[in-house]
Amino acid sequence: GPNGAGKTTTIKILTNLINATSGRALLNEVNVVSDPKMALAHVGAVVETPEFYPFLTPVETLSYLGRIRGMSPQDISSRTNEVLQQVKMEQWRSTRIGKFSKGMKQRLAIGQALLHEPDILILDEPTSGLDPRGMVEVRGIINDLKKEHYTIFMSSHLLGEVEETCDKAALIDHGKLLVYDDIDSLGKLTKVMKL
Repeated sequence: GPNGAGKTTTIKILTNLINATSGRALLNEVNVVSDPKMALAHVGAVVETPEFYPFLTPVETLSYLGRIRGMSPQDISSRTNEVLQQVKMEQWRSTRIGKFSKGMKQRLAIGQALLHEPDILILDEPTSGLDPRGMVEVRGIINDLKKEHYTIFMSSHLLGEVEETCDKAALIDHGKLLVYDDIDSLGKLTKVMKL
C-alpha cells in the first residue's frame, strides 16, 4: 500500500507495540493482545529504523541480546556466527557499529531478529532509505531466508520489491484489506487495473 495505508500500524499491532481499535491480531493462532509473550515467542521483528549502541560491535550487540533473551553462552556464540553469515556481516563482526552504513545496520537488525531462530520474521519496509546497493543486499538476504524456509511478513510500498521477494501479498489502503493473493495473480490484477 501507499504511504499512510496502514502498513507500519499493522506491523506494530502484530508485534504488540500498539493496540488495535477493533478486530483481532493472531500469530500462529495465538492472540497478540491476550497472550503477547506466547504469540511473540517465536517471532523476530525489525520495525522502523534500527538503532544500535555505536560503540558496540555486532558480536557484542548479539551477545547482549542473547543474554536478555535467556540464551546459553554456547547458543549465543553459535547463533551469532550463523546469523552474521546469514546477513553477510562476518567480516565486520568486530567493527564498531558507529562506522556502519545504514544498509549494514539494517542487515545487523535482521540478524538480531534471527538470533533466537524465530518461526516468523516481520520486517517493516526493510529497504526504506537504503541506497541501491543496500537495497539489493537486503533483498538478497530476504530471498536467501525464504530458501531456508523462514516465514517472512514484510511491508513495502515498492511493487518491484514485492514481486522480487514475496510469494503472496496483501494490498491495504487506510487500514482496509483490498486484496490478498499470490504474486502472479496480483500482477495480472494490477495490469488490468492500469488498463
